[in-house]
Amino acid sequence: MGEGAKTWPTAGMVVIGNEVLSGKVADTNSPFLCRELNFLGIELREIVTIPDDFERIGAIVREYSERFTWVFTSGGIGPTHDDITVPAIAAGFGCQALRNPEVEAALRRHYGERLTEEHLNMALVPEGAELITMPGPGFAQIQFHNIFILPGVPQLFEFRFNSLKKQLEGQPVVLREFFLRADEGVIAGSLREVAERFPEVLIGSYPDFFKSDYSVKITLEARAQETVAAAVAELQAKLEALPITIGRVN
Repeated sequence: MGEGAKTWPTAGMVVIGNEVLSGKVADTNSPFLCRELNFLGIELREIVTIPDDFERIGAIVREYSERFTWVFTSGGIGPTHDDITVPAIAAGFGCQALRNPEVEAALRRHYGERLTEEHLNMALVPEGAELITMPGPGFAQIQFHNIFILPGVPQLFEFRFNSLKKQLEGQPVVLREFFLRADEGVIAGSLREVAERFPEVLIGSYPDFFKSDYSVKITLEARAQETVAAAVAELQAKLEALPITIGRVN
Protein backbone atom coordinates (compact mmCIF):
# COMPACT_ATOMS: atom_id res chain seq x y z
CA MET A 1 0.00 0.00 0.00
CA GLY A 2 1.05 3.61 -0.50
CA GLU A 3 1.32 6.47 1.96
CA GLY A 4 -2.43 7.10 1.91
CA ALA A 5 -3.11 3.70 3.43
CA LYS A 6 -1.56 4.76 6.70
CA THR A 7 -4.59 6.87 7.60
CA TRP A 8 -7.22 4.27 6.75
CA PRO A 9 -9.18 2.75 9.64
CA THR A 10 -8.01 -0.79 10.31
CA ALA A 11 -9.65 -3.86 11.80
CA GLY A 12 -8.86 -7.26 13.24
CA MET A 13 -11.23 -10.20 13.58
CA VAL A 14 -11.17 -12.91 16.24
CA VAL A 15 -13.19 -16.04 15.40
CA ILE A 16 -13.79 -18.06 18.57
CA GLY A 17 -14.87 -21.68 18.84
CA ASN A 18 -13.60 -25.24 19.02
CA GLU A 19 -16.30 -26.17 16.53
CA VAL A 20 -14.71 -23.98 13.83
CA LEU A 21 -11.23 -25.40 14.35
CA SER A 22 -12.53 -28.97 14.29
CA GLY A 23 -14.50 -28.42 11.08
CA LYS A 24 -17.87 -29.10 12.66
CA VAL A 25 -19.02 -25.60 11.74
CA ALA A 26 -17.92 -23.65 8.67
CA ASP A 27 -16.91 -20.06 9.31
CA THR A 28 -18.87 -17.83 6.91
CA ASN A 29 -18.58 -14.70 9.06
CA SER A 30 -14.98 -14.02 8.03
CA PRO A 31 -15.62 -13.70 4.27
CA PHE A 32 -18.75 -11.66 4.99
CA LEU A 33 -16.78 -9.24 7.17
CA CYS A 34 -13.95 -9.03 4.61
CA ARG A 35 -16.37 -7.89 1.92
CA GLU A 36 -18.32 -5.48 4.09
CA LEU A 37 -15.30 -3.76 5.63
CA ASN A 38 -13.71 -3.39 2.22
CA PHE A 39 -16.83 -1.63 0.93
CA LEU A 40 -16.72 0.67 3.97
CA GLY A 41 -13.09 1.56 3.40
CA ILE A 42 -11.83 -0.22 6.53
CA GLU A 43 -8.71 -2.30 6.02
CA LEU A 44 -9.10 -5.73 7.60
CA ARG A 45 -5.51 -6.49 8.53
CA GLU A 46 -5.73 -9.81 10.30
CA ILE A 47 -8.09 -12.70 11.12
CA VAL A 48 -7.33 -15.31 13.76
CA THR A 49 -9.35 -18.39 14.72
CA ILE A 50 -8.84 -19.57 18.29
CA PRO A 51 -10.40 -22.22 20.56
CA ASP A 52 -12.63 -21.65 23.59
CA ASP A 53 -9.60 -20.87 25.72
CA PHE A 54 -10.26 -18.28 28.43
CA GLU A 55 -6.77 -16.79 28.65
CA ARG A 56 -6.14 -16.90 24.90
CA ILE A 57 -9.38 -15.06 24.12
CA GLY A 58 -8.62 -12.30 26.60
CA ALA A 59 -5.02 -11.91 25.44
CA ILE A 60 -5.64 -11.81 21.68
CA VAL A 61 -8.63 -9.46 21.91
CA ARG A 62 -6.62 -7.08 24.13
CA GLU A 63 -3.72 -7.23 21.66
CA TYR A 64 -5.98 -6.56 18.67
CA SER A 65 -7.66 -3.69 20.51
CA GLU A 66 -4.28 -1.97 20.83
CA ARG A 67 -3.23 -2.65 17.23
CA PHE A 68 -6.36 -1.86 15.21
CA THR A 69 -9.03 0.83 14.95
CA TRP A 70 -11.81 -1.74 15.36
CA VAL A 71 -11.99 -5.32 16.59
CA PHE A 72 -14.78 -7.78 15.75
CA THR A 73 -15.23 -11.04 17.62
CA SER A 74 -17.40 -13.89 16.39
CA GLY A 75 -18.80 -16.60 18.67
CA GLY A 76 -18.93 -17.65 22.29
CA ILE A 77 -21.74 -15.47 23.63
CA GLY A 78 -24.53 -18.04 24.05
CA PRO A 79 -25.83 -19.78 27.19
CA THR A 80 -23.70 -22.95 27.22
CA HIS A 81 -20.59 -23.83 29.23
CA ASP A 82 -18.20 -23.07 26.37
CA ASP A 83 -19.62 -19.58 25.75
CA ILE A 84 -16.89 -17.69 27.59
CA THR A 85 -16.09 -14.80 25.26
CA VAL A 86 -17.49 -11.97 27.40
CA PRO A 87 -15.89 -12.90 30.75
CA ALA A 88 -12.64 -13.77 28.95
CA ILE A 89 -12.48 -10.35 27.28
CA ALA A 90 -13.30 -8.64 30.57
CA ALA A 91 -10.49 -10.55 32.30
CA GLY A 92 -8.10 -9.61 29.50
CA PHE A 93 -8.71 -5.97 30.35
CA GLY A 94 -8.53 -6.52 34.10
CA CYS A 95 -12.21 -5.94 34.82
CA GLN A 96 -15.29 -7.98 35.66
CA ALA A 97 -18.14 -9.30 33.55
CA LEU A 98 -21.32 -8.07 35.21
CA ARG A 99 -24.95 -8.96 34.62
CA ASN A 100 -26.56 -6.00 32.88
CA PRO A 101 -30.11 -5.20 34.12
CA GLU A 102 -31.28 -4.01 30.70
CA VAL A 103 -30.16 -7.16 28.93
CA GLU A 104 -31.45 -9.34 31.75
CA ALA A 105 -34.89 -7.72 31.48
CA ALA A 106 -34.90 -8.33 27.71
CA LEU A 107 -33.99 -11.98 28.24
CA ARG A 108 -36.75 -12.42 30.82
CA ARG A 109 -39.29 -10.90 28.43
CA HIS A 110 -38.11 -13.07 25.56
CA TYR A 111 -37.95 -16.43 27.34
CA GLY A 112 -40.69 -15.95 29.92
CA GLU A 113 -41.32 -19.16 31.83
CA ARG A 114 -38.69 -20.97 29.73
CA LEU A 115 -35.90 -18.84 31.22
CA THR A 116 -33.05 -20.72 32.88
CA GLU A 117 -30.05 -19.53 34.86
CA GLU A 118 -27.93 -20.44 31.83
CA HIS A 119 -29.93 -18.04 29.67
CA LEU A 120 -28.92 -15.26 32.04
CA ASN A 121 -25.26 -15.85 31.17
CA MET A 122 -26.09 -13.90 28.02
CA ALA A 123 -26.74 -10.82 30.19
CA LEU A 124 -23.05 -10.60 31.11
CA VAL A 125 -21.17 -7.59 29.73
CA PRO A 126 -17.66 -6.33 30.48
CA GLU A 127 -17.66 -3.64 33.15
CA GLY A 128 -17.90 -0.23 31.46
CA ALA A 129 -19.15 -1.57 28.12
CA GLU A 130 -21.64 0.34 25.99
CA LEU A 131 -24.90 -1.24 24.84
CA ILE A 132 -26.06 -0.39 21.33
CA THR A 133 -29.78 -0.79 20.71
CA MET A 134 -30.55 -3.00 17.73
CA PRO A 135 -33.56 -2.39 15.47
CA GLY A 136 -36.46 -4.81 15.63
CA PRO A 137 -36.63 -7.75 18.01
CA GLY A 138 -33.41 -8.84 19.64
CA PHE A 139 -30.94 -7.91 22.32
CA ALA A 140 -28.55 -4.98 22.59
CA GLN A 141 -25.14 -5.17 20.96
CA ILE A 142 -22.06 -4.94 23.20
CA GLN A 143 -19.31 -2.45 22.39
CA PHE A 144 -16.36 -2.57 24.77
CA HIS A 145 -13.75 0.10 23.96
CA ASN A 146 -13.19 -0.42 20.20
CA ILE A 147 -14.40 -4.04 20.28
CA PHE A 148 -17.71 -5.31 18.93
CA ILE A 149 -18.59 -8.65 20.57
CA LEU A 150 -20.75 -10.40 17.97
CA PRO A 151 -22.55 -13.75 17.90
CA GLY A 152 -21.19 -16.63 15.86
CA VAL A 153 -24.51 -17.59 14.24
CA PRO A 154 -24.14 -16.16 10.70
CA GLN A 155 -27.63 -14.68 10.43
CA LEU A 156 -27.21 -12.88 13.76
CA PHE A 157 -23.64 -11.82 12.98
CA GLU A 158 -24.70 -10.27 9.68
CA PHE A 159 -27.81 -8.61 11.13
CA ARG A 160 -25.88 -6.99 13.95
CA PHE A 161 -22.99 -5.90 11.76
CA ASN A 162 -25.36 -4.30 9.25
CA SER A 163 -26.94 -2.37 12.13
CA LEU A 164 -23.51 -1.03 13.13
CA LYS A 165 -22.39 0.26 9.74
CA LYS A 166 -23.34 3.90 10.29
CA GLN A 167 -20.91 4.36 13.17
CA LEU A 168 -17.94 2.76 11.44
CA GLU A 169 -15.66 5.32 9.87
CA GLY A 170 -13.95 4.83 6.55
CA GLN A 171 -13.53 6.11 3.02
CA PRO A 172 -15.25 3.81 0.50
CA VAL A 173 -13.11 1.83 -1.90
CA VAL A 174 -13.24 2.56 -5.64
CA LEU A 175 -13.09 -0.74 -7.57
CA ARG A 176 -12.54 -1.33 -11.29
CA GLU A 177 -12.35 -4.70 -13.05
CA PHE A 178 -10.93 -6.08 -16.31
CA PHE A 179 -12.07 -9.43 -17.72
CA LEU A 180 -9.53 -10.94 -20.08
CA ARG A 181 -8.80 -13.90 -22.28
CA ALA A 182 -5.13 -14.14 -21.40
CA ASP A 183 -2.34 -16.10 -19.80
CA GLU A 184 -1.23 -14.58 -16.49
CA GLY A 185 2.41 -14.93 -17.48
CA VAL A 186 1.81 -12.68 -20.50
CA ILE A 187 0.18 -9.88 -18.52
CA ALA A 188 2.30 -10.15 -15.34
CA GLY A 189 4.90 -7.63 -16.51
CA SER A 190 2.27 -5.00 -17.28
CA LEU A 191 0.61 -5.52 -13.92
CA ARG A 192 3.92 -5.13 -12.13
CA GLU A 193 4.74 -1.90 -13.98
CA VAL A 194 1.37 -0.34 -13.13
CA ALA A 195 1.62 -1.49 -9.53
CA GLU A 196 5.03 0.19 -9.24
CA ARG A 197 3.69 3.41 -10.79
CA PHE A 198 0.62 3.47 -8.53
CA PRO A 199 1.64 1.96 -5.16
CA GLU A 200 -1.56 3.19 -3.51
CA VAL A 201 -3.64 1.04 -5.89
CA LEU A 202 -4.17 -2.59 -4.90
CA ILE A 203 -4.00 -4.71 -8.06
CA GLY A 204 -5.15 -8.32 -8.08
CA SER A 205 -5.09 -11.02 -10.75
CA TYR A 206 -7.48 -13.97 -10.44
CA PRO A 207 -7.47 -16.82 -13.00
CA ASP A 208 -10.61 -18.84 -13.59
CA PHE A 209 -10.42 -21.99 -15.69
CA PHE A 210 -14.16 -22.59 -15.94
CA LYS A 211 -15.63 -19.31 -17.21
CA SER A 212 -16.81 -19.19 -20.80
CA ASP A 213 -16.30 -15.45 -21.34
CA TYR A 214 -12.95 -14.80 -19.59
CA SER A 215 -9.97 -16.60 -18.08
CA VAL A 216 -8.48 -13.87 -15.86
CA LYS A 217 -10.11 -11.12 -13.83
CA ILE A 218 -7.97 -8.10 -12.91
CA THR A 219 -9.08 -5.79 -10.10
CA LEU A 220 -7.78 -2.33 -9.22
CA GLU A 221 -8.89 -0.64 -6.02
CA ALA A 222 -7.99 2.42 -3.98
CA ARG A 223 -9.66 5.21 -2.02
CA ALA A 224 -9.17 7.99 -4.58
CA GLN A 225 -11.32 7.94 -7.73
CA GLU A 226 -8.80 9.86 -9.81
CA THR A 227 -5.93 7.57 -8.83
CA VAL A 228 -7.85 4.45 -9.84
CA ALA A 229 -8.90 6.10 -13.12
CA ALA A 230 -5.28 6.92 -13.97
CA ALA A 231 -4.11 3.39 -13.15
CA VAL A 232 -6.95 1.88 -15.22
CA ALA A 233 -6.07 4.04 -18.22
CA GLU A 234 -2.39 3.09 -18.06
CA LEU A 235 -3.12 -0.60 -17.62
CA GLN A 236 -5.62 -0.63 -20.46
CA ALA A 237 -3.07 0.93 -22.80
CA LYS A 238 -0.48 -1.70 -21.86
CA LEU A 239 -2.95 -4.57 -22.23
CA GLU A 240 -4.10 -3.39 -25.66
CA ALA A 241 -0.50 -3.76 -26.87
CA LEU A 242 -0.41 -7.44 -25.86
CA PRO A 243 -1.64 -10.51 -27.84
CA ILE A 244 -4.69 -10.99 -25.58
CA THR A 245 -8.43 -10.34 -25.70
CA ILE A 246 -9.94 -7.70 -23.44
CA GLY A 247 -13.56 -8.38 -22.62
CA ARG A 248 -15.63 -6.05 -20.52
CA VAL A 249 -14.18 -3.41 -18.22
CA ASN A 250 -16.32 -2.54 -15.21
